[in-house]
Amino acid sequence: MTIRVFLSGTCEQPCETHEWAGTLAGFFASKGLVYTLAELPRSHVTVNGQPLPMIEWADRHLAAGDDVEMRLIQHGGVFSGLGKLLGSIFNFAFGWLMPKSSSQNYGSPEQGQRLETTSAKANQAKLGDVVPELAGRFRRYPDYLTPPRRRFVNWREQWLEFHACIGPGQYQINDADVKVGDTPFSALGADGSYAIYGPGADLSGTSTHEHWHTVPAVGGTSSGTAGLEMSTELANRENTQPASYSFDGSYIWRSSESEFPPGWGAGTLVNIRFPQQFEVTRENPSFPLPQRNRFTGAFKHLLPLIGTNGFSMEFNGQVHNVLIGAMELDENGDGWLEFVFPRENPEDPVSWVNFVPLGQQTLVFQRNPAPRYVVQQYSSDNIVVWRLLPNGQNDPDWKGFPQVTTGEATITFNGGTVYGEWSSEFVATPGKETTTAIEIDFFFPNGLGYIRDNGDVTTQGLGIEIQYRNADGGPRTTISKWYENWTLDQIGVTESISVPQMRPSVRVRRVGASATSTQVKDTIQWYGLKSRLRTRTSYPRWTTMAAKLRVGGRLGAQSENQINVVATRMLPVLQSDGTWSAPQPTRDISAFARYITGSIGYSDLNLDADELRRLDAIWKARGETLDHVYDLTTSQDALKLAFRAGFSELTVSHGLIRPVRDDVRTQFEQSYSPLNMTKPLRESVSPRKPMDPDGVEVEYIDEETWTSMTVKCLLPGDQGFKLEKLKLDGVTDRVRAWRIGMRRRREQAYRNREYSFGTEMDAFNSDYLSYVPLFDDEPGNAQMGLLTDIGPASGGALLRISEPLRWVAGASHSVGYRTPEGKFVGPFVAQPGPDDFSIIANIPQPWPEVSLKQELPHIYFGLTSDWIKPALITNIQARGTDATDVTAANYDERVYADDNNNPPD
Repeated sequence: MTIRVFLSGTCEQPCETHEWAGTLAGFFASKGLVYTLAELPRSHVTVNGQPLPMIEWADRHLAAGDDVEMRLIQHGGVFSGLGKLLGSIFNFAFGWLMPKSSSQNYGSPEQGQRLETTSAKANQAKLGDVVPELAGRFRRYPDYLTPPRRRFVNWREQWLEFHACIGPGQYQINDADVKVGDTPFSALGADGSYAIYGPGADLSGTSTHEHWHTVPAVGGTSSGTAGLEMSTELANRENTQPASYSFDGSYIWRSSESEFPPGWGAGTLVNIRFPQQFEVTRENPSFPLPQRNRFTGAFKHLLPLIGTNGFSMEFNGQVHNVLIGAMELDENGDGWLEFVFPRENPEDPVSWVNFVPLGQQTLVFQRNPAPRYVVQQYSSDNIVVWRLLPNGQNDPDWKGFPQVTTGEATITFNGGTVYGEWSSEFVATPGKETTTAIEIDFFFPNGLGYIRDNGDVTTQGLGIEIQYRNADGGPRTTISKWYENWTLDQIGVTESISVPQMRPSVRVRRVGASATSTQVKDTIQWYGLKSRLRTRTSYPRWTTMAAKLRVGGRLGAQSENQINVVATRMLPVLQSDGTWSAPQPTRDISAFARYITGSIGYSDLNLDADELRRLDAIWKARGETLDHVYDLTTSQDALKLAFRAGFSELTVSHGLIRPVRDDVRTQFEQSYSPLNMTKPLRESVSPRKPMDPDGVEVEYIDEETWTSMTVKCLLPGDQGFKLEKLKLDGVTDRVRAWRIGMRRRREQAYRNREYSFGTEMDAFNSDYLSYVPLFDDEPGNAQMGLLTDIGPASGGALLRISEPLRWVAGASHSVGYRTPEGKFVGPFVAQPGPDDFSIIANIPQPWPEVSLKQELPHIYFGLTSDWIKPALITNIQARGTDATDVTAANYDERVYADDNNNPPD
């Protein structure tokens, strides 16, 4: 069968192809890979297009013609996957990979998305983003899990509350390290509180878990007000008369082309001029009482309108007082009335004879004094009214208007309750979300009260109407509120309203005229509109925080989103015996490096446990820790950053993730000379150029102030005119930042030689940064040959060499040899033997084996002062199936000279 390996589920071309016969488990075993130990499968396998479950990998034998696809699974989380960490996971050598790096990104690894979580100075909502991971000890501005909710709990107290995510896993958080800006919560007293909840905690008992959506259109305006101004305009009280009105009892409709004023509503007082058609006749032309005029007519339904007391009549624009002389009415109020008009000119006894002509006339009868009507119900096209007595009470005898439509009636504003314009209508929920609860906030920027002439403040009141309806259709529901107070302080109120499950569309208006007097303080603004959406009561993997603050005048607005904690991550810690402890607060590099690999599905068997344990002891002894907040990145970059905090780099050796610490070396590893080189050793020197940096400036986050700080790293003689900028994440103290910066500066100055050569497969014995001796056959340099024999001699061992040796009189000489495994042994002090092909040296037992069954040991010989080129392997690249290309950098102890020093003051 053919196994094709893809780096991801979207790759179109395989990174490798293998031929294999047997089970898939057998294939893994042949490569030294253990797949069953991962918590989650790291590969998705299909056979001829059909999924092959993991449980069948060990049992199902694959046929010769099967097409097997293996795609690596990138597990989710902040560490988006290994990317090229393992390169081609089944690479030919199964042993060695050096991730590329350069001085340009020495302190700033490339990331899939650069979100400045490390330097964040405010709480924020990261919708759809990954949850940052905190390593070690660091300051964290928790990300909002619920939107900040503002509400007035009484007239003078406004509180802000929200729930936020500190991060995945568990943390140690001290009370003094939970702050608002730079102020501990403990210093706020009753004005603030917080609570920390571990993963999976039940949050149903805290109000902060509720998700309250704030409508952005309601609130502060560009004109500088804290909310939408709610006022009453004079023009909104004036009624434009329509073409006609229709009357029927208490109901009045207006024709369709216009509306009643928006400032009217329940409680508004109006005057109503109501002309009627009447039949007028005369029955007593002799006028026995010359001081009076009188006439009679059929006036249907008139008496209920005017009563029997004094009233007036309007005819042809003239209004005159009228008395009732006699009447004859049936049970319906229909019949005859005799009106008596007091003479206005006593000197003219016949002045009223022709006052009102006979026949149908339009007359307006009105009580004296003219009655007012109060609006009881209001809509834009009709109102319901009731007539009032002079004392302002409802007139119990009023029967309403007759059923008539007229174009001569007028209705005018007379006072009473005035309504502001309805605000715009705002949908309280986002998208298609629904709710059963809304909150509406009102703000009184100048207080609420009346300032008397003597300066005392007394009660002032005003009303508010709230209307909501389903945004998808339906009638409006009106809620009326009345507010009274006697203060000039800024105050506010939050109204909580339960509604049926819906998408509420909400509007509000003021009830009561806006004051024009400076003695009245009754300005009101619509400050906020919120709706409660679906909420979570538990976060299984995250540590979360509930925060509550009294804001308004008690806390600066710029601090409201600066809730921060200094937290220490809790993880299993590597112990001296190689086991891992229970989770505990730790800043260990090894602990978080293990967490990174575990988060993407790898097990401890994927780590070079011996090297990790060795370096862990060094890191702990030197106080080298990892303190950082990771945002979206690759696992490769995350591990690079973690190891760099301990002077180390990430490699993969023999299929294992392995940190390599660049440190002072004393023991050579493999050796390379013309005896095992297929390409000659070439050396290139990078001379210093005028534009090269003459110093390093390191930027880091200080663990005391949690601000970005810099430290300059200079060698004696450096002017610091051109500094290489190095952003150092993961390190939070000045001494360590300076040491890493000085290491970089010393690399610039002293690591300036590069070597290159070729070998067959020998180079795969080395790893990244292996400390190796290099030899060449240039005249005056080291000499080389094969060891043909070794035996005892006075002073140690007598070595016989295949090549004649050149000695320099009076100089010190050294010798070393290469084992069949490629290791370099030595150097040893060399003395001349009995001839030019021999050396005497005190070589400890066991001596190298000389046998024709294997390659003879290589012998290296030369002047002690100048016989070896010490180097660090930097890259090994396979060339076909039997050759490699190797590059290396010169080793210089001066690079490490400041590793234990402190920066100058």
